[in-house]
Amino acid sequence: MFTQETVSDYELLQQFKDFLKNHLTEVRQYPDLATYVENARSGFFFTPIETTKIPAHYNRVIRQLTPDDYQAISRMIHL
Repeated sequence: MFTQETVSDYELLQQFKDFLKNHLTEVRQYPDLATYVENARSGFFFTPIETTKIPAHYNRVIRQLTPDDYQAISRMIHL
């Protein structure tokens, strides 16, 4: 039988922050974090700047982010 481990939203958010830290040079090419996320989400087919697509499994967390969350994450990753 296949068992599927459920990842909590908190764990997924931490993984998303690590993804952003790993792609910080790409994130800095955009005016702000929210613009980067909008352009790099895996559902979009065209990105204006060469950008690594954000994996689809982060979409659940991205949909829950508020403008205040984007500002807090920007401060955490030193944008």
